[in-house]
Amino acid sequence: MTNKNRRIAWAIKARLEEKQPLIQVVVGPRQVGKTTALKTALGSTGFYASADYPNPLSFEVIEEWWQEALQKPEKILAIDEVQKITGWSEIIKKLWDTSEKKMKVVLTGSSALLVEKGLKETLAGRFELIRAEHWNYQEAKETFDLPLKQFVEFGCYPGSIPFLEEKERWGLFVRDSIVEPALGRDLLQLHPVAQPALLRQIFGVAAALPAQIVSLQKLQGQLQGKGTLPTIQHYLRLLADAYLVTGIEKYYAKSFKSRKSSPKLLIHDNGLIRAFRRPITQDLSPEEYGRYLENAVGVRFIEAGWDAYYWKEREAEVDFVLLGPQGEKWAVEVKSAKASETELKSLVLFCERHPEFKPYLVSPYTSPLKQVENLPPEEILSLHRIYKLF
Repeated sequence: MTNKNRRIAWAIKARLEEKQPLIQVVVGPRQVGKTTALKTALGSTGFYASADYPNPLSFEVIEEWWQEALQKPEKILAIDEVQKITGWSEIIKKLWDTSEKKMKVVLTGSSALLVEKGLKETLAGRFELIRAEHWNYQEAKETFDLPLKQFVEFGCYPGSIPFLEEKERWGLFVRDSIVEPALGRDLLQLHPVAQPALLRQIFGVAAALPAQIVSLQKLQGQLQGKGTLPTIQHYLRLLADAYLVTGIEKYYAKSFKSRKSSPKLLIHDNGLIRAFRRPITQDLSPEEYGRYLENAVGVRFIEAGWDAYYWKEREAEVDFVLLGPQGEKWAVEVKSAKASETELKSLVLFCERHPEFKPYLVSPYTSPLKQVENLPPEEILSLHRIYKLF
């Protein structure tokens, strides 16, 4: 069991050991170890079933699995990729509410649409979420011995690691085994998409612009197909639900203004950026590596449960304005090379105007300003959500 699976697996295991747990729902992107973690947590107990088929299954299959799980002494039912079953939430609700023998239930899904379409609408008050993140740097280093530079450049999808010596083959794996199922199966099966080709184009443009502020009009101008601004906004939300792309908004002290800003596009694993780069065999330039590092840092904060924004006013810009799960308020600049005092002027200016925020520089090099604390990239890229495991 890898370090990554151990943390998720122990979280699932600890919940199932409670006397009467709620329905446990493990949500997260494809290829990050949800299935392995679930099977590890179950061991030889309970009843496991997968719904990950190209064509949706009918809800009757859940009734069959429920009865089979009742025959097990532990009375545990685990369903992988449950969102692929038509009417899954209604039948789970019915069985959960009416079954004479109480069942322990674990469900997994590869899209946040699982929450929107089933849990909140049908199973409110009956479930808890366990969020499976993309792999962080500490996990990648301990499990695969990935150096920092390689992690920043290629991300860490475990199944792709054996192919890193052959970049073209590695890229094919990421595109065919991760991106295509996420776009072609997870999204299109769960939500009506009138223009699938446009959705793919938007992902492609976003992957080419990591950690960049992009107006929707500029994004629209780079698309071959016709897409209205509301359609582009909608498809960006779908890509976020599939754990592929998140557009963070500009920070305002008055939060109601934030929706009017151009998004800063963050790609949830740098492998999704690198796999679409042409030529894929060419090394990154220093400027490109800086973008990759900034993207990786922003995404790691988001996946660790922080609220992330950017700040921009005329020529002044701060990479990330962050609100942490423990009440942290950080303003963060990311630099892969040595930063000058001039390059940190915007960070200082923001914190002067918003003194409740603390300024940080995420860089392998020491901050040139005493009031700006330095944070090593290894530390930030190893952040993760915290679950009570014991």
